[in-house]
Amino acid sequence: MKIARTLAASAALATAALAGSMAAAQESDDSYRFVMVSHIGSNDPNMAWLTLSMDEFTKRYPNVTTEYISTNQYSIQELVRLLEQAIATRPDGIAVPIVSSDALEGPLRKAIESGIPVVAFNIADPRPKDERIPYLTYVGGDEYLTGQELGKYALEQAEAGEIPMPERVVCASHDSAHQGLKARCAGMKEVMEAAGAKFEELFIGAEPATARNTLQSYLQANPDTNYIFTVAPWSAPWAWGVANDMGLDPDVDDKGMTIITVDASPAALEGIKAGHVLASTSQGFWLQGYAPMEWLYWYHELGYTPQSDILTGPTVITADAIDHWETMVRKVFGDVYDEQNTW
Repeated sequence: MKIARTLAASAALATAALAGSMAAAQESDDSYRFVMVSHIGSNDPNMAWLTLSMDEFTKRYPNVTTEYISTNQYSIQELVRLLEQAIATRPDGIAVPIVSSDALEGPLRKAIESGIPVVAFNIADPRPKDERIPYLTYVGGDEYLTGQELGKYALEQAEAGEIPMPERVVCASHDSAHQGLKARCAGMKEVMEAAGAKFEELFIGAEPATARNTLQSYLQANPDTNYIFTVAPWSAPWAWGVANDMGLDPDVDDKGMTIITVDASPAALEGIKAGHVLASTSQGFWLQGYAPMEWLYWYHELGYTPQSDILTGPTVITADAIDHWETMVRKVFGDVYDEQNTW
């Protein structure tokens, strides 16, 4: 009993000391500026999660200024340009998605060597830790697991007779260079091929008319295709529309085409609610805005260095839980929720 009381007292003292050091840090004269350089622009509904969580962070840590830098005209080259501009302003920390290790490695290694700490978010460098860009940690989902978990859920539903068994699965991607999207396709591919289905990754682009035409041509050439996995939520309505126009019965039932997508966004949630989409995922976007800023802060104030990456997802979203997810996401998006519902 005495040992237990001593350990409890020591734990209480340690907790009090940490709380005191955190309070002192927040009241210190030191101020910081952290920059999130992102491929997610205002035309992407997921930006709302990130900017709201960063705003919440600054309420808790008022001596930190956070900036969110992105563009609606996304390309790898544009992301590199924005990153280099941010590095040139000498911020106290940077959070960035590793959309392309090859493209971002040069500027990020220079930034880190110059003393700017970096946290990767949303997309990790997939190489082993001793080979990857030496950022402090990664905060985000595991996109390979995203594809895997969605594939496993689809197979469970197919085996229960709720949807058809997969024959040919097409993974429709809008960005052929995006490592995270490739990982989603790869995870789905592993599960589907193990179940005996054919699998193919198809680049459809991000322009609606081009994407629809590409999908239509693919489905005409491959009439045994009965699953479409769109690796962005806003392309799910395009896929459903093409399949519906072709008479392929793309609603969720035991015949025809099955549509699967990603992210807790209005398009994905309303697609599930309407019976157009089987399932989606959440990758914990709110945490991806907040946690990188907090780790950068703790690194400066307390000398903390994360010992492992921090996974915020995936969580599979199904029709059974759609009311909960809609309520939560509407609170984040407000009136924009209905504007982002493209069904």
